[in-house]
Order: sequence, then C-alpha cells, then structure tokens
Amino acid sequence: MSSEAVRVMQEEQILEIAHVLPYRTSCRLNWSGVEVHRYRLQSHEAPEHAYPQLAVFIPHPESPVRIELNVAGAKIVANVTEGDVTIVPPGVPRSSKLEGRGEVTAIFLDPVVVAEVATAQRDVYSFEILSQFAIRDPLIYAIGTALDAQLMSAAPEPSVYAESLATALAAHILAKYSNKVPARARGVSLTKHQLRRSIDYIHENLGADVSLSQIAAAANMSKYHFAKSFRQAVGVAPHKYLVKLRIERARKLLLSEDLSVEEIAHRVGYTDKSHFAAQFVKIVGTTPYRYRLTR
Repeated sequence: MSSEAVRVMQEEQILEIAHVLPYRTSCRLNWSGVEVHRYRLQSHEAPEHAYPQLAVFIPHPESPVRIELNVAGAKIVANVTEGDVTIVPPGVPRSSKLEGRGEVTAIFLDPVVVAEVATAQRDVYSFEILSQFAIRDPLIYAIGTALDAQLMSAAPEPSVYAESLATALAAHILAKYSNKVPARARGVSLTKHQLRRSIDYIHENLGADVSLSQIAAAANMSKYHFAKSFRQAVGVAPHKYLVKLRIERARKLLLSEDLSVEEIAHRVGYTDKSHFAAQFVKIVGTTPYRYRLTR
C-alpha cells in the first residue's frame, strides 16, 4: 500500500449511506484505499443510490431486524442478525427499508485496491463481483470485525495494518464472490498510478464533454489499450463507469437542487437533454422528472 493516504468516499456519500452521519469514521486515521464508518440506525427507508466503490456491510442489531433490499431491480427480504454480512458491488443501484434498531459497520474499498488484487490473480482476465445479502462468511466477518476494532480503538495500529486487511478482504471477495473470465493474452496493463490518474480525471470532469482519448491520455496510454486495461482492472468499461458516476450525481442534484432537468443534464456533462434522459432511464428505471416527483 502507498504511504500517501487516498480518500475513498466523498462527504455526501458518507451521509447518504444511512441518511445519518456516522458517529465514528476512519477518515481521521489516514488509511489509504479503505474507509470504515460506524452508524447508529433506526427504522428508515433509504432511496436508491449506487457508488463506484465495493461496499461491505456488517450489522450489529440489538435484535433481529427486518431489511427489505432492492438491488438492480431484484427485491430481497431477510431478518438480519449479528454475524451476517452484505456485499454490494460497485455501480449497482440499491435501495433499502429497515425495521428495527442497531448499528452497522460500513466498509468501502477503493477501485484501485480491488484492481491491484485482480491483476495479481494471473488466472483472471476480467471479473464481475456478485451481490450478496445477509450471508454467513466467517472470514469476511472476521476481517470486518478487525477493521471495526481498529476504527473504535483509542490506540489503533499503524495504517499498514488496516490497509493489509483491506487487501485480504478484496482478495477473498474476488476469489469467492465474482464471475471470472480465464486469462488470455493481456497486452498492456494499467499500473496502479495510471489507474489512479484515470479515475481521478473521470471524477474531476463529470460535467465536461470527456472523450475516451482524454481519459486514456491522463493515464498516458493509447485509447485502445487503455479501454481493455481499464475493463480488466475495474470490471466495467471506462464509458460505463463515467455514465454511472454522472447519473449518480444527477440523482443527487434532482433531490437537493432547485435546477431544471436541462440544467442538471448540462452539469453532469450532457448537452442533449434527451440523451441524458435516456441514460437516466436505463440506469435508474424511470425518467428524471418522475424520479424528482416520487422522492
């Protein structure tokens, strides 16, 4: 892991996880590539949202709580107890309804961490992490509990300890909860720094007319090799990654800003309002207008 701390979450994302601020967060610990947050929860409904990070949730309910989860259009209901874990892949829309009280540890892994682990698995060409809801996995629970203990400790270990736990967590999830395509001739691969530069460039230019060539240039690669390498490393093509981030920002603007749909389209990089609406429907399942009215 790099000694330079890399933030994983934006502040508004931390708030939206459970619609309350965490009472403990790893942001103060300067961990790189992983963030952990502890929330106190009461009965609530969380609207649909998606994040570009791999997320793991470890609940600590006072008694079994009923959770209704909608993930990518599929509805799942379960009574969640201590020891359960939930895995939410990056870019997957999800909404939830919770009935009960308790706490939850939320762990978010930076895409670069996951990509580094995937690259190290030489038998993997590309991958897709699969959603898991309220499963029993003793290793994930043990690693998550160890990260949570560092979060809550008055004298945590040096950051390399938490960062190593994050790498182990990513490796286990990739090994057990992903669809993998066997390796073929790989050609040029993204380095960690190239991937970081390309991801940062995408985040910094969500409102601009960004081309694949420009993103590839940020990584100092040809667009052909960059597109293949990005898909191999992150599990999704660069343009799809960009679109998901734009639509996620648009959803926040629709709920929190007094802007027209056309203005919001421009703010997230769409000069054509109809194109923006089509992409929004494809990912969210409804139009921007209906989304604003029903939330």
